[in-house]
Amino acid sequence: MIKIMSKYDKFSKEELLALVEKQDNELASKKYGLVWDSEREPEQVVLDCEHNLPILKRVKGKEIKTDKNEDNILIEGDNYHALTVLNYTHQEKIDVIYIDPPYNTGNQDFKYNDRFVDKEDGFRHSKWLNFMEKRLFLAKELLKETGVIFISIDDNEVAQLKMLCDKIFGEDSVEVMIWRKVGEGDAGAGRMKITYRFRVEHEYIIVCYINKETTMFRKTLELPNFKNEYKNPDNDPRGPYKAGNMSKNEEISNAEGKNYYTVKSPAGKKFTRQWHFDLETFEKLNKEGRIYWGKKGDSVPSHKIFINELRPTTPISLLLGKGSATSANKALEEMFSGRVFDNPKPIELISYLLKISSQNNSTILDFFTGTGTTGHAVLELNKEDGGNRKFILCTNNELNGLENELREKGLNEKEIQEHGICRKITYPRLEKVIKGYKKNGDDDKVEELGGNLQYFRTALIKDTKNKDQMRIDLTEKCTEMLCVKENIFNLEKETEDYKIFSSNKGDHFLCVYYNLYDDSFSGFLKEIKKLKGEKRIYMFSMDGKVSKSLFVGVKDFEIEEIPQKIIDVYKQLVKMNIPVKADIIFLEFDKANKKVFENKDKDEGARILRVVLEKTIQKIAQKNGVSIFKENSKEEKISVLNDTLKSNKVFTQVQWEENKTYLTIGNHASHGEYGEYDLRQIEQFYRHIQMLLNVFNI
Repeated sequence: MIKIMSKYDKFSKEELLALVEKQDNELASKKYGLVWDSEREPEQVVLDCEHNLPILKRVKGKEIKTDKNEDNILIEGDNYHALTVLNYTHQEKIDVIYIDPPYNTGNQDFKYNDRFVDKEDGFRHSKWLNFMEKRLFLAKELLKETGVIFISIDDNEVAQLKMLCDKIFGEDSVEVMIWRKVGEGDAGAGRMKITYRFRVEHEYIIVCYINKETTMFRKTLELPNFKNEYKNPDNDPRGPYKAGNMSKNEEISNAEGKNYYTVKSPAGKKFTRQWHFDLETFEKLNKEGRIYWGKKGDSVPSHKIFINELRPTTPISLLLGKGSATSANKALEEMFSGRVFDNPKPIELISYLLKISSQNNSTILDFFTGTGTTGHAVLELNKEDGGNRKFILCTNNELNGLENELREKGLNEKEIQEHGICRKITYPRLEKVIKGYKKNGDDDKVEELGGNLQYFRTALIKDTKNKDQMRIDLTEKCTEMLCVKENIFNLEKETEDYKIFSSNKGDHFLCVYYNLYDDSFSGFLKEIKKLKGEKRIYMFSMDGKVSKSLFVGVKDFEIEEIPQKIIDVYKQLVKMNIPVKADIIFLEFDKANKKVFENKDKDEGARILRVVLEKTIQKIAQKNGVSIFKENSKEEKISVLNDTLKSNKVFTQVQWEENKTYLTIGNHASHGEYGEYDLRQIEQFYRHIQMLLNVFNI
């Protein structure tokens, strides 16, 4: 008889019991939701933030100024680093986010740790989910209470993205829109040659809210201008209109009837017909300038139906006629005299989303900005309605595989970087639409949209073991982050110890002081007293405290110390996105094993096990989407995490109670209350943690 070997044959009795207990607990706490493989190779850009502090560096010579309004921001660099910075500068300040992330098609559209993820990668979807989850967590912190995020996606990840958003924002705060991306005349819009599958003509837009009850979409006019129905040939100040037919037929009627009369055009030409209006109404419309007689004033009259007088409609979830893939490609080709990017989003789509979701002074963020369509749409919408919306765009400077080709041409590394998407496409596009440009093959200049732009790149500061030196380094290099935070960029006064900036309108000021231990403060104070307008003062402080009493006699100011708040935000994000390391848990767990079972040292063993249990509970919380931080950025109490994990049915009643028991024993040990427990209990304490590590696959 042949015995079939099982993978469990080599397991000990204890290991099998632990496995059975783990499966029982998983079944007991099983709930509907999205589960994917944890990261086997964490993202390097995320790990960078564990020992480095992201900052922004202003790219000088790239500023664009056309008016006195606030500036728009373009950030070149990895969006994880950019979002980390924005979590300090713009937390809960963003009104609308639109992103067009990699669709993870497997066709070299998604990179993870600088390597393309292909269709054969067994962890393809898991890598994408880990990538998106971190960025969506950061993005959520940026939205106002009334904020909304739109995420474009296709069939490859729509199901996974919907459930991920359910997890982050809550099921009741997530909706789905459908965008028909293939318009009439587009490639692929004709008859389909392959008959055994559907032709894909649509994509999706996932819509997420911070608070659905407070987010209000605006009723908009459904503008069918993509069919050129609304024009303004006589430059009517009331705006574009559709010329509506006014007569029942184009031929002169021989039989008189209702509304049958003759009218005379401005050029003296007569038209006798049966009209839709009586003569009195016709004359009234003509007097009000609501009749169009053609360019020469001798055409059959038509009735002006103005766009701005149409009845607004409530936005719907099926988007038709909001641009197409073909129109987006064509627009970019006209701007750059050739093909420069595959599959940009059409400006009509993003403009519509902004029209229904933004106000005239909203701040809009796109951290997968690509060619800069979102910025273009914001500027165009401002031009249309006189608004002062601001955008923040983040993109990498991806070279799309051109590196080797450019090196073969003899370009050095600095020159090669100038061919990346941000420097070659995104910034030039924004510059063109702000200042105006000529289309390919067209001598007429496209009207400038106006606006201001500041260009930044991300950088990292080494987080050294010398914390005081790290604070000094961050203070010296965080100034440009503060400029972004306040949207104030014009340098008015600079010394070794302080800088003063003014807003474009000259009514707001940013004042940064770096050296509290020098006599230069009196000069700083003297300069501040000269300023007329609101002042935001940032002061270096080693202990995280600054007194307002330093500014006696100064009016209209707010003060904040630096860099402690920046450090606090970064520390929270690191712990949120870089999980508690299992190797640290096991290192301490191994120490406890020797203390308890070899040295019989119950007291030292209990103290070590308490730390291990706390780290283990934090690790389990992170694996189950439970934040280990309070709203004030401080770590949540372990007892509270234990209760939360029980209420979420992650911990069973028994696990929860045993956690409480052993945390109490650990506290007794740390306070020298050694008589409260014995060695047998500490041995069981060790086995309890071993069970948690096995059950939760740590």
